Amino acid sequence: MASNVVKIRFLTAAQVIHIHNILITASEPTQVAMLESAVQSPINIKHYTNEQNVFQLAASLSEKVIKNHALWDGNKRTALLAADLFLKINGYNIQMASLQGVCSLTKLKQGRYITYPTICTGKWTAEYLGQYYQQTAKELDEFNS
Repeated sequence: MASNVVKIRFLTAAQVIHIHNILITASEPTQVAMLESAVQSPINIKHYTNEQNVFQLAASLSEKVIKNHALWDGNKRTALLAADLFLKINGYNIQMASLQGVCSLTKLKQGRYITYPTICTGKWTAEYLGQYYQQTAKELDEFNS
């Protein structure tokens, strides 16, 4: 019998630190437990709610990396890059051109704008961010074959 459960791959805290060190700045997290908590968030959501939408799980990861503020600098940029890598290992690619930079304004089809500070202030929920990721992501070719 075929299973309809989606196999979702998750990032580790070490991978998020590596992304941060390579692409943002070389530094250790100031609060390792908070970073671990952020990385565990999508895993827990999938486990306890059976969430199968990778965009919602990526948004949860982003939101927690931003709000937990485990890094000295670059939390918002790291959150975007972690979400992008999470989606890539699960078959999708965020179209970075549509983001026009991590913290610059990006107009959505509905006339709304996103900045990562809107996540920090609670103006955007993780659910809404997940919808945004889904609108801007493209399926990777290697996962289609």
